[in-house]
Amino acid sequence: MQLARRALGAAARRLQRPELLAAFYPGARQIMREEIAIRSLLAGALAADSVYVDVGANRGQLLRHALRVAPQGNHVAFEPIPELANALRREYPSVDCRQLAVGREATTSQFCHFRTMDGWSGLERSPEISDELGDPEFISVQVSTLDAELQGLSPSVLKIDVEGAELDVLEGARALLARTRPLVIFEHVNAAAQLYDAPPQAPWDLLGDLGYRIYSVTGDGPFTRSAFAENTVVVNWLATPGSGRDSH
Repeated sequence: MQLARRALGAAARRLQRPELLAAFYPGARQIMREEIAIRSLLAGALAADSVYVDVGANRGQLLRHALRVAPQGNHVAFEPIPELANALRREYPSVDCRQLAVGREATTSQFCHFRTMDGWSGLERSPEISDELGDPEFISVQVSTLDAELQGLSPSVLKIDVEGAELDVLEGARALLARTRPLVIFEHVNAAAQLYDAPPQAPWDLLGDLGYRIYSVTGDGPFTRSAFAENTVVVNWLATPGSGRDSH
């Protein structure tokens, strides 16, 4: 079911018609709500010259919305797959597109690129995608951290979609988050996070330590630590800077 939900979500972003997917099965309504909510969040959070940072930009599905709202911003996109990074540079010449993976430390790593399902690619291979379905290849990629890459920038919105590696990205962005306090839109599914040995509550703990509160992108919440860890419905989350943390 998670595979079907996330695959439909990817299709919604590519088609830019999430409302069409609600006809397939009731769970698609949640996907539709999340897709619409993310675009609404970008419209509300970004001024014309705001900085938007897209980690795991893929084909620029959300980047194009950010550019419409903030055409004067110094936006940064991270995409480790060479052909996708090059396509982003061609389509969005005003954006600083960096061919990098993002994690908790600078290194070189193997990356599983699913050539027929590139949205499922990651530093760890998803066991949900077979060879026949995904046509995988393993490529060497450079990994950096947001703390290192974004010195001197103050993003208003940070979006993270890295197929389970979101905790590593957040670990490498602690100084940035403490310094600039952006809104954080991040995909988190427990099954994907387990590929990186991340406990289900770990993103909540890290963001909570930095004074963030966690909501679904559709506005439900704030989620307690236990409610976040146990949730099996929400895919896309919103972390908002505040003070204090909610109870377990």
